[in-house]
Amino acid sequence: MFEVFQLTFSKVGMLLIFIGIGYFLRWHHDLPDDAGRVLSLLCALVFTPAYSITNLSKNFRMEVLGEKAMLVGYGILFVLVAILLSYLLSRPFAKNKIERNSLVYAFAIPNYGYFGYPVIEGVFGSAVLADVMVFLIPMSLTTNSFGYSLFVGDGKVPLKKVLLTPMVISLGIGIAIGLSGVVMPPFVDSALKGLGGCMSPCSMLLAGFMLGKFPLKNLLTGWRPYAYSAIRLILIPLIFAGILALCGMQGTYLMMPLLVAGIPLGLNLVVYPESQGHEKQASENAKLCFVSYLMALLVLPCTFAILSKLAGI
Repeated sequence: MFEVFQLTFSKVGMLLIFIGIGYFLRWHHDLPDDAGRVLSLLCALVFTPAYSITNLSKNFRMEVLGEKAMLVGYGILFVLVAILLSYLLSRPFAKNKIERNSLVYAFAIPNYGYFGYPVIEGVFGSAVLADVMVFLIPMSLTTNSFGYSLFVGDGKVPLKKVLLTPMVISLGIGIAIGLSGVVMPPFVDSALKGLGGCMSPCSMLLAGFMLGKFPLKNLLTGWRPYAYSAIRLILIPLIFAGILALCGMQGTYLMMPLLVAGIPLGLNLVVYPESQGHEKQASENAKLCFVSYLMALLVLPCTFAILSKLAGI
């Protein structure tokens, strides 16, 4: 259990170092202001899809198809409960519609891809990560549809925008390769592994770079970011733990939602409002993201250590 705590702490600490480097590069003006868009495109179009294909092609095999299909259905239930909880928990705090929608997103959708995947793989291995990725297929679709619609003016997102994204397409490619049993040529496999290995550093550099437009002292002030981060990292996992315990869940079906529920906030909380002209809310959400990453350094190792004990890992 203590070994898992140490390993998780080191993984989260490493990601925080990358965030700090990205922050310094933006604050010191070592990179142009539009470098964030380049980093974002590289993560979305190249690194993350390569990461998904590599993992799922090796772990999504025909012999586990039935179990994986059950995980997708379980993932749908998880998303529905997460959205319901997010509306209930955001109601006492929201002062206006854009703040309410930001909190709904914050409480419903964690940074499972750029932050969660590398930490989970580093602590629990690629097989557990493959289960998590399949479990989160409904969450990925929800992020691109419901999540984005919280910030756009008309609240409508075309189906094409939901399904034809690099993340969703790469999931399909990885699953198809895994089920077919096709063995990729060594040079293709090595290339995908190399590109996938860039996902975590690049995404955290992007996180720091985006936060770098705000003064550091501003990112640490106010009680709201700390309260909201505690809800995201502590209260929501505890609520899910209570629900799952009452339902008698064990093993994978107990571990999977709790692994995801304790992940800190995603940077779309900054990207989406800023893209729609909500600069003030984007600034407030940047504080929330920054504090959640700092709190995760202590909270996430505890969460993962407890889960490893419950799951017998």
